[in-house]
Amino acid sequence: MPTISGPRGRARRLFRLALALPLFLSLAGGAGAAPYLAVDLATGAVLAENQSFDPWYPASITKLMTVYVTLSAIKAGELKGDSGVVMTPASTREQPSKMGFKPGTVLTINTALRIIMVKSANDVSYALAERVGGGLPGFVARMNAAAARLGMTGTHFNNANGLPDPGQWTTARDYALLARALISEFPGYQELYRTTALSLGGKIIQNHNNLLERYPGSDGMKTGFICSSGFNVVATATRNGRRVLTIVLGGKTARERDELAANLLEASFRTPATAASVTLDRLTPRGPVATTVADMRDLACPKRKKGAKAPVGEDLGDGDDNQPASYLVPRFKVMDPIPISLGGASDMPDPVEPVVEAKADKPAVAVPLPLPKPAR
Repeated sequence: MPTISGPRGRARRLFRLALALPLFLSLAGGAGAAPYLAVDLATGAVLAENQSFDPWYPASITKLMTVYVTLSAIKAGELKGDSGVVMTPASTREQPSKMGFKPGTVLTINTALRIIMVKSANDVSYALAERVGGGLPGFVARMNAAAARLGMTGTHFNNANGLPDPGQWTTARDYALLARALISEFPGYQELYRTTALSLGGKIIQNHNNLLERYPGSDGMKTGFICSSGFNVVATATRNGRRVLTIVLGGKTARERDELAANLLEASFRTPATAASVTLDRLTPRGPVATTVADMRDLACPKRKKGAKAPVGEDLGDGDDNQPASYLVPRFKVMDPIPISLGGASDMPDPVEPVVEAKADKPAVAVPLPLPKPAR
């Protein structure tokens, strides 16, 4: 085969370099390469890829599908951005990360979307699913229908927030399809993915996505963590008008995940889209695909001394900012926190009468949820 020289040859060599980046993480059960994928969003060119068809627990990147289903319902005219979401008793029992709102608290869909993208609040995500889907089962059915429609053949959902569930898995390739759909189908909602902080009643709620303030040009989208998944991220960045998407699954720490994502973004910007030999829609596995979902628990959540606090959801620390980094820079300010508030809903769901769990000596009683104060 003749050697390609000149600009085209250099582009090909850059592409091969991107595919062969030594960005390897250790998986449970042995050493291997973590799933990752980088895509040029304008052309669909695959700029870097490894094991992107392997099944993985999505953790809180699940909430990107929650956003997609919700925005689809708004687009279809079923709901509005200021439609009300009620925190039900079931939603308030979800595990952290969470806002901790009391049952009966009302917020709008727009506010709920901001909260689940910035705080990654599992309680709010659950309540939003109940509102949009008429209940969690109905919403999950919409999630799986949307996944099938988008061609996410390696994905199955059982909940709307990404809390541990052995029946919930995805792939890096599938999440590239979802992220691309969110960006192309709902261009007016891009601020959701790049918001660095919210303010509620004087409290600042910081985004878990460190790349937004550590990698210049970063503009989205969502992090995720449970012990079994390790640290995941769906990240986008824009440079000189070119936007790149990268998916990283299974970092042992948030810092390791962020470093890998930054390296992938940097290598992608240095690789011309014309150097790619395959697009996302034509991507196929380059080797054997795992038949079981990897479990990162022993690496991401090693055993701790007795009494030590175990990591909880997205509230786990994000690492030491003072460590040297290749493409992560000292934290810089992107924007002021966006103010949010409770209430303000224009329409409410049908009345809900949750049943309070009965004590041994008292029967269960129905407690009506309070209605929100009218917006002024």
